Amino acid sequence: MHKLLTPFAAGAALLLGACASTDTLQPVPADRTFVNFSGVCHGSVNSAPLWGTALGWDRFDFSWQSFQPQRGKWNNAYLEKYCQRILAAKAKGVKFLPILDYGNGWTADGIPEQEFELGGRVYTVNRRPDGDFDVAGYNKETVNGRPERILIEKRKVSARRMSQRFVPDDQIADWEQFVRKTVTALKAEPYGVEYFQVWNEAHPMSSFWYGDMDTYMKNVHLPAAKIIHELGGKVVYGGWICGESISEFVAYLDRHNAWDSIDVFDLHYFPLAGMEYLARALKERGYEDKGIWQTELGFTAGANFIGNLYPRVLHWALENGWDRGDKYKLFYFAYGTPNDPKAYGYRRGLLLGRELNYSGRSLETLAGVLGGAPLELYGPVRSVPALKPELDERLSSLENFRVGNRIVSAVHMLPNNNAKIFVDWNGDLDTIHIDYENPLLRLKYPELDPARVAKIERVSMYGTRIDLTDRLEKDGNGSAVNVPVREPDRKEFRYTDMPENFLPEVFYTVITLRGE
Repeated sequence: MHKLLTPFAAGAALLLGACASTDTLQPVPADRTFVNFSGVCHGSVNSAPLWGTALGWDRFDFSWQSFQPQRGKWNNAYLEKYCQRILAAKAKGVKFLPILDYGNGWTADGIPEQEFELGGRVYTVNRRPDGDFDVAGYNKETVNGRPERILIEKRKVSARRMSQRFVPDDQIADWEQFVRKTVTALKAEPYGVEYFQVWNEAHPMSSFWYGDMDTYMKNVHLPAAKIIHELGGKVVYGGWICGESISEFVAYLDRHNAWDSIDVFDLHYFPLAGMEYLARALKERGYEDKGIWQTELGFTAGANFIGNLYPRVLHWALENGWDRGDKYKLFYFAYGTPNDPKAYGYRRGLLLGRELNYSGRSLETLAGVLGGAPLELYGPVRSVPALKPELDERLSSLENFRVGNRIVSAVHMLPNNNAKIFVDWNGDLDTIHIDYENPLLRLKYPELDPARVAKIERVSMYGTRIDLTDRLEKDGNGSAVNVPVREPDRKEFRYTDMPENFLPEVFYTVITLRGE
């Protein structure tokens, strides 16, 4: 069954499936490439897969406690080992993002008891008789007409752990010394580090910071940012956690007038809409030139994650002033996990043991179709059924790119129910069963002369290719092609360790142009 939609739906597609043409008058930044956009956390550059092609950045902790185990005593061997890691990355064309963290672990004597509010909740930090601490969070609610605190969570935190997750007033100068010494060393050649991330996921219940956020800003972020800027570096905020709203992040930065202290605003594990929210807040305050990264996201066994999200973010970035390579980035967490079902994060990394996991294979495929040249938008492209770019990862979508001599369309056709039925929401609401027989998607390129096309292929999420060149049609003054929606090699997605009803939610159409 070759399922195409009605003429009415085709007409709707002409209106709704289009993508604006690239503005050729704007210069294309040479470093606006897929590999410069794509990073990873805790990578191992001594491992072969993905480096320099699918991954251009590695994010790794630089520990204050390891570098300075005691006041006045510096572990230069630790610094040297870290520097060698940077050089190994540079040899593969990979840049490095150090995370300057955490507390020094020397003593908890100067850590005060605290009570404070954040996001409409109350948090307390109290010292126990045994010298350890209780950290608790409460919702503020009304019970029987009276205000009450309802306990959300309470943790016992050892004094040792507290000293690693807080910087008291009497250690600010020590923290500043650590930052200055580290940035001076890593920014110098041959290392040449440009960006420095200050801490990681500071929040009272993140387990990376136990205390109020105003103290974090005053004692940690602002002193570090000032020094990094003095030394000519750039500041990446330490990752706003997904457990707290972005509006709270914006209010926090407003309260401390901290926008100028940050070069890159960083979110962790947010959907694309979170980046859009932050971009609007930056624009409202006159900071639209600042960068927005997510230096942690993923950590999922979901095989569709990268293919479904990354092309949407790339398209959004190109529509939102991506005028230099470092303005927008994503870092997958994490590079790899042991091939052991009992291991933490099993199947959630790019590598499983020494082999590419599902996410790693998906990233490798995406880098293959979008790599090798600067990224641009391409259009118009129209589709039947009618697809258009969508911020919401739960919706079907279409993104179109120009990469060197290639035109690449990322097609997301997501089922609308358990029977795997796709609904043409942008057309006449007709339906396609996307996992039955051989449904087709028609792509139209109204400004592309068929004579310019050397080759056209369908590329699956994991790299299986079908040559569609002989199916290319002349369509008015342009071109059109019918592309199979269903995977050509169904065994490719019938792994014994995958859910029986797994359905790939993205594929790519790649057009190679003649003589370009």
